[in-house]
Amino acid sequence: MTKPSIASFHSVSKHYGTHCALRDFDLEPREGELLSLLGPSGCGKTTVLRLLAGFETPDSGEILLDGRTLAGVPPEARDVNTVFQSYALFPHLSVFENVAFGLRMRKLGGAEIRERTESALRMVRMEGLGGRRPLQLSGGQQQRVALARALVNRPRVLLLDECLSALDYRLRREMQMELKELQRQTGITFVFVTHDREEALSISDRIAVMRDGRIEQLGAPRDIYERPANLFVAQFAGESNVLEATVTAVTGPDTLTVDLAGTPLAVQSGRHFGIGEKVALLLRPEDLHVHDGANGDGGLAGRVLERTYRGVTLDTLIALDAGPRIKASEFFREDAPALDHPPGQRVRVSWTPGWEIVLAHDAEA
Repeated sequence: MTKPSIASFHSVSKHYGTHCALRDFDLEPREGELLSLLGPSGCGKTTVLRLLAGFETPDSGEILLDGRTLAGVPPEARDVNTVFQSYALFPHLSVFENVAFGLRMRKLGGAEIRERTESALRMVRMEGLGGRRPLQLSGGQQQRVALARALVNRPRVLLLDECLSALDYRLRREMQMELKELQRQTGITFVFVTHDREEALSISDRIAVMRDGRIEQLGAPRDIYERPANLFVAQFAGESNVLEATVTAVTGPDTLTVDLAGTPLAVQSGRHFGIGEKVALLLRPEDLHVHDGANGDGGLAGRVLERTYRGVTLDTLIALDAGPRIKASEFFREDAPALDHPPGQRVRVSWTPGWEIVLAHDAEA
């Protein structure tokens, strides 16, 4: 069952001088979900957070929280908290006092402040470190303190602005899983800004892929990855081999024949295309299989240019006879001689029929 929305953006636009950060923007974060805003720098992701938090006001449109307009409501009066990229901890206060700061501003009783602060520190696995100062902590520990300080106020919505970007890869992956666990544990709606597609795919209930102040596609991670709305979304949501082709025949409701530089290919698509239309054929590297020899039915023939060992996978770069280069990523196994394709070897690349993605060609992607 679809959860009800907790906040709403209705036809919201925001300009900074001549730059349009958001244009006729619509979005409805849902109760108790982790929603990620994914897109390149300058697409409007952080502006969405700043508008909801009250740090900016829209030029037009309306923003609601729990069905009530936020127009004229100052940041401190909104049931929204933000975790910034810089953490913004008070260096002169202890960890405990940093987390308790918001509760003291609300003039809660001492016993309640202590109970809620200690509970928040336990939640982020920082119990026993309340007496330390922020500069005595690692980057990951500072991140946990910033999360505890935001969660202790029990906001309706928690906004996270690229708050993991300063961490190293291992710690970032660890914190991603902790964020997901925290969100499910608390039931608070998280709106998470990132430009890291793996991060968004791994932790989100839904993803809004943004470009130029608008949402290109909104959906579950699997829908975004496996059923992209257009070429921009497909390329931003994951690594892709993009091959330009032309439709030469429509052979069924969901089947086409396309020409790839003189090579005919039978493909499947749920979209409608006309004969002669230019299309983009997307093949995910992990969906491709490389076979010895260029002869055989189906797939595409080519020559191996380079192989890269990546531990879990072997990546093979192949120059197709049809012209373009493509990359295949196959899981590495010591007992799999079929993966041994040295540079210069003739090969054929295949994939499971229907796993290709056929989209309208978009020169702007």
